[in-house]
Amino acid sequence: MAKKAQHAPFEFGELTVQPGQRANCELEIARLYTHSPLSVSVEILHGKKPGPVLLVNAAIHGDELNGVEITRQVIDKIDLNKLHGTVVAVPVVNVFGFIHKSRYLPDRRDLNRCFPGSERGSIAGRMATTISTR
Repeated sequence: MAKKAQHAPFEFGELTVQPGQRANCELEIARLYTHSPLSVSVEILHGKKPGPVLLVNAAIHGDELNGVEITRQVIDKIDLNKLHGTVVAVPVVNVFGFIHKSRYLPDRRDLNRCFPGSERGSIAGRMATTISTR
């Protein structure tokens, strides 16, 4: 009897996640004016079965916290053996605002209003383009 082919690993930057596995990485999304890196935690759940990729994110406004817990609960309930596809979860997109309990980034911009962003723009614009294209 022929063995069923397994689908490909999921590539995210330099991270490779095998089918049926989960991994966490830090994604640098911008640099502050002090050149300090601003990064977000990304959780990748790659199902055993092929399928689409779903992005789940929260806290684009750093002071809106409900989605952070919802994202955590959603990814904790996923059974990788039954999952068709891949879930990429970013529980806190606006880390700076989250830490400072603020909707805004240090440039006083609302990240939600900066999509799709620009690689050479403000901090909010650079974050928006990184989140949109990775």
